[in-house]
Amino acid sequence: MIKILALNSKYVHTLLSPYYLKENCEHKDKIQIIQTNINQDIESLYSLALADNPKVIAFPCYIFNIDCVLKLSKLIKTKNPEILIIFGGPEVSFEYDNILNECDYLITGEGEIAFNKLICDLEQSNYNKLAKKVYVGEPLDFKYLESPYSQDYFKDTANKIAYFEASRGCPYSCHYCMSGNDGLRCFELQRVFAELDKFKGKNIRVLKFVDRTFNAKKQFAKEILKYIINNKEYFAFSFHFEIAADILDDEFIDLVDKSPKGLFQFEVGVQSFNLQTLNEVVRKTDIEKVVNNISKLVATKKAHIHTDLIAGLPYENYQSFVGGFNRLYALKSDMLQLGFLKVLKGSKLKSQLGKDYKYNNTPPYEIISTPFISSEELQLLKFAEEGCDKYYNSGLFAKTLEYFVKDNPYQFYLEIGKIIYNKKLSLFDRIEILYQFLCKNYNQVLVKGLMTIDYLEHNNSRVLPGCLKFNYDKNFAKRLKELGIDKKIYFAVEIGINPVNYSYGKYLVYVDYSKGYDLKYISLN
Repeated sequence: MIKILALNSKYVHTLLSPYYLKENCEHKDKIQIIQTNINQDIESLYSLALADNPKVIAFPCYIFNIDCVLKLSKLIKTKNPEILIIFGGPEVSFEYDNILNECDYLITGEGEIAFNKLICDLEQSNYNKLAKKVYVGEPLDFKYLESPYSQDYFKDTANKIAYFEASRGCPYSCHYCMSGNDGLRCFELQRVFAELDKFKGKNIRVLKFVDRTFNAKKQFAKEILKYIINNKEYFAFSFHFEIAADILDDEFIDLVDKSPKGLFQFEVGVQSFNLQTLNEVVRKTDIEKVVNNISKLVATKKAHIHTDLIAGLPYENYQSFVGGFNRLYALKSDMLQLGFLKVLKGSKLKSQLGKDYKYNNTPPYEIISTPFISSEELQLLKFAEEGCDKYYNSGLFAKTLEYFVKDNPYQFYLEIGKIIYNKKLSLFDRIEILYQFLCKNYNQVLVKGLMTIDYLEHNNSRVLPGCLKFNYDKNFAKRLKELGIDKKIYFAVEIGINPVNYSYGKYLVYVDYSKGYDLKYISLN
């Protein structure tokens, strides 16, 4: 038996590649796929790997799981030297000399043809050691590629994030990325539609397209959006795409505007607003179009918009990055991810960086310092990242942040990020910290009112954090009764501001959580 052990970053994820390998192998009936994650203890993973006595164990290797793969495969080989270990995937496709001793066979590049050839060779040799150790993958014509969306795939993705592929490669050649090395190849549209049909009625959380630039072929992307919209009643989940904002057109944005709210999610890699930086890494981007199109997408209020920046790119200094952060923040996307450059094996950037660029030589190969930004400045960005992620990206403090964070959002998230950095905090902890932080500079009544509204709109526990509690006495209970508000049905709170215009005054806000998070209010003045 041949086992493909997929080590995901989290329980909710499900690697797609194992199903491509299995369905395109002549001996697929002998292949078993196990989906697990790197957060399991090593002994549990070892037991999973050895269950059913496999002759071969294959590991798809990525930047997020390679440490776990190496540790687990070493344990397997130590206790069971007769088991053959196969590595494949992007993390072992380049600069793999130091990894060859950790496995019996290694597959580079696209794996379907090479994996099938290796398994066939092993079958023919009766699973004796082969002289050939490295199998070089090559692109397979899509018309000969068997679908990975099998019965097993849908069983393994139930109530999880599932993945879908409409194209491979990328037409761009950004030097920090590996996806553009082989150009862009798209599946035939009719095949994409037929594959999407398999997801109708399926119980998954999100269907994420793995295409590096989904809208690289404009009409291709729009036809897929149209198909999803026309069949929306069959999909009880959202679709996630990575897109380039500068090549969006009005027809694409109009499709989003006419789609049901929440059907689509878009991840927009802005990366930098520094023209010299963009030119150096050969990222062809029209910044003004990026800004205008993100604004248009956000304005539809139909899709979840996620935007990205990368710190540590050439010619990007601390001041220019902070300016870029504030500019992107002003576009009001639903999420703003502040990432840090990873100097990836196989990327053109790695071969071009001089000795004055410092980065970790172990996964995830993160930048330490550059000639343009110091390690101390990068640490400041990490503080800001923490603050932005825990407060802005959570979506739990939308009204509060919109009101108080205006002139220099970066500085706000930097300061609160310093307080919470690397701390394990509950929701109540985060609320208390934000409350105290804001009360240093703003009216306590206003802060408490806004934070209470945010809390009621996102939390139905009927328990208020300590800083948001008010005097729930007999008079308040009597007033509820006089107003006909049944406390068994409604959760009611008194605040000191008008929930609409935030002017001062006594107001009762209440919500029936059995009917959602729709707040109502009554003036007590």
